[in-house]
Parts: sequence; C-alpha cells; structure tokens
Amino acid sequence: MVEIKNPLYNAVAPSTQSIHADSHLRVTSDVTAPITVSTTFEYAKTSVDACNYGPDQRYVYSREGTPVLTKVEATLSTLCEGHAVVYGSGLTAAYAVLIEHRPKKIALGDCYFGIREVVKQYQRLVPGVQVVGLECSYEKVDMVWLESPINPTGEVKDIGSYALRAHAAGAILVVDATLAPPPLSYPFRQGADIVVHSATKYMGGHSDLLAGIIVTKSAKSAETLRHARYILGTSAGNLECWLLLRSLRTLTVRIRQQSQTASRIVALLEGHRRSAIHSACHTPTAHELKLGSRIASVSHASLQLCATNCSFIENQHPEGFGAVFAIRFKCKDTALFVARHLGLHRFATSLGGVESLVDWRHGWDATADPTLLRVS
Repeated sequence: MVEIKNPLYNAVAPSTQSIHADSHLRVTSDVTAPITVSTTFEYAKTSVDACNYGPDQRYVYSREGTPVLTKVEATLSTLCEGHAVVYGSGLTAAYAVLIEHRPKKIALGDCYFGIREVVKQYQRLVPGVQVVGLECSYEKVDMVWLESPINPTGEVKDIGSYALRAHAAGAILVVDATLAPPPLSYPFRQGADIVVHSATKYMGGHSDLLAGIIVTKSAKSAETLRHARYILGTSAGNLECWLLLRSLRTLTVRIRQQSQTASRIVALLEGHRRSAIHSACHTPTAHELKLGSRIASVSHASLQLCATNCSFIENQHPEGFGAVFAIRFKCKDTALFVARHLGLHRFATSLGGVESLVDWRHGWDATADPTLLRVS
C-alpha cells in the first residue's frame, strides 16, 4: 500500500499542501476527487492481497478504508505536521484517544462540555479514573488534556509550558486545537504529543459534515488507531470524507479571513466597552454609553497580548488567532435579545462555518455563564 503521507509537500505553503498533498494517490483523470460510495471492492485478478486500485493501493471493505478517506488523511497529515486518523465526529476521536492510552489520572481544564461527557463515559468503562484540574499537581497524572484556544472564549493557553509540566511528570499532552487549525497553530511545535480536532468546525467550514481527527507524531501510532477504528466502525462516512476533502482545499483562505475579521470585530467591541467607562479623564457621551454600557467584557486571544505572562502568544500563533470570541453582557436578557436580533449572524449552535453564528451556551451547558454569547 502506498504511503499515505507524501513528504514532498512537507515544506511548501499550507495553501499548496491543502490542494496537492494527496496528489500521489490520484488514479483517475478527475480534477476533483470523486466520491467513493461503494462499501466493497473487487479483488485483483492475480491475488486477493494484490493492489486493486491503481498500481499501489488496495481496498477491500469500506470500514477498513476507502480511496477518499485515504486522500483526506494524506492531506490532513501534511497540513497538521503529523499522521492523521479521521473519525465520525470530534467526540468519537476524543474517546479513541482515551481508549488507546488508557489514562488512570487526567488533568483537564476549561474545555468544551462534550469532552467532559466523553471523560465520564470513559470513567464508566475504566472505574477508578481520576480527573484533576489543569493547574493542580501532576503527581501520578498520565494524561494532560489541554484545549487551546478555549471554547467558548477563544482565549489561548501556553502549550509549551504545559508540555514541560506534563513531560516532567511522565504524562502525555493532548491538545485540542479545534478553534485554531493550520495555519493558525501547530501544537507539535510547542511540545504536544497528540493533537485532536473536531473537523466539523473550521476544517469542515461549511456546516454540512461531522468528523473528528486525531493527529499523532508517528505512523505506527496512527496505524494502531486505524486498526481499532476498523474493528469498531468509527470512521467517517464516504460523503463526509469527500466534503471534508473539498473543504480543506480552501482552509487557508477561509481561516485567515475569519481570523482577521474576528480580531477586527473584537477590537471594535472592546473599544465600545472601554468608551462607556467613566474615569478621571473621560466622561462617556450618550452615544458611547448607548453602544458600550451593556457590555461587561469581551474575551479573545487578541486581547491577551497586553496581559502579563502572555508573551508566548505571538510565537504560538504567528499567523493570527482563532475566529471565536465571547461577549458577556450585564444581564441574561440583554444577551438573549442581542442573539435573537443580529442581522448577519444566525442564532444557532456550532461554529467554524462560513456562516457567522452566535450561540447562547447556557442553553446547552447549565454551567456556562448565562450572560455570555459565543460568536464565530
């Protein structure tokens, strides 16, 4: 079987990687990769073990692999600087990480509430598993799960510092980088051992697919995960893989524009909030009060740049920040009124699509701040 990852494209620009990293797998004259819908493939005439799809590819049953799945994993492997394995959803990918590494003590910080639910499911399977906070002692911790940027605020954590702490304790560091896909972040460069993404979000980018990704440092680890995926049937479907491959072709263009737009909106909102604050040298006008007095705070990685102990941010995100940010209002009713009356944002859950969305997270997660809106 041909090697999934093509090293020829390791050093080229991300925009080139997203279009050409799977070109070595092309066996037809189609300019766009065709959708493979067959669940089974005819054996080669010479042997059941021989290649049957072009000169160097072999497919037998779609639960094991398909041409379009191989293409999307090849593209993701190059983009993410590792070896990618695709699953049916982001939470399925997260569960696969836990099942593969079987941690006994997990350090977990602020994260998407679905990850906490996955950990609870894992605890049912493996009794006695402990979960501690991200800032607690890492004594006997064997897995550190770090989300950066954080959902729903878009703020970032220092991956390098957590990598040092985790490795000093003998633990592995898993980074959920869903909100900052390449080229916005490359967690392996800061010391991550495993990277996960919900590809439903920015990698999918069109609100029309469910998929998840695990990226490992070694091809051997990826093959182990693929074998378990084959046994359990947790791969993404053919259509979802094709939609994801289509989306990756424009990933760099989309995410850079979304990042720039989000940072500009954050700066505007934070400016309105500050202009409504009374101080010894500033008395807000009626117009400034009208625009900013109802905003309690704005959260985003771009606003962390001036904070102390945040010098890591520009090194970790040299090409911009994630396109998710949060606004806290003075009361819940204001938050809901804004969410329901925005003109260009749809009031819906999820994030990462080309459509601008606003979500009231308290509606999904009772622990979320009821005055907070997540904007993407």
